[in-house]
Amino acid sequence: MAALMLLAVTLVTMLQLRDAAIARAANSRSLALASRLGARMIHQIEAARIPDMFDGMQGDFSEDGEGDLLWVIGIGDGSAFSGSQATSDAEDTWRDLKEDSYEDLEEEERPEFTRIFVTVSWDGWTGDQRAYTLETLLPSWAVYQDFDAWRQVWGSNQVEGIQ
Repeated sequence: MAALMLLAVTLVTMLQLRDAAIARAANSRSLALASRLGARMIHQIEAARIPDMFDGMQGDFSEDGEGDLLWVIGIGDGSAFSGSQATSDAEDTWRDLKEDSYEDLEEEERPEFTRIFVTVSWDGWTGDQRAYTLETLLPSWAVYQDFDAWRQVWGSNQVEGIQ
């Protein structure tokens, strides 16, 4: 009887450990996909490849076979979709570094920057909602698809193909 009780306790413990490991593996997979697909969206925004983009624009990654991953785009510091409203000292430093990366350009040639958020969300293994937010500063001409500014910066590239 004691051996049977020990076996039952051991099996229950092992099944709980197995379920926890599966949940962590599923969350890790979703987080890795969210970070890659979110980064790809930021690169598409930077290349002005998302037409008619607006604050709060949302969708999913069903074209990539990941329809359970949803995305939402937040534009600007005051976006309701940013996840945070206030800036911190660390963010101010980050902004200064981003703007300093264009220090070799003349003052009038430096781009204006817009804060972009891409939040990717999914249902976790236990049914809870999970989310991963990527944030960056992009030149405003890319965000608002100002192709006249594009021509000034990229000159020789074929903007008509992007439009």
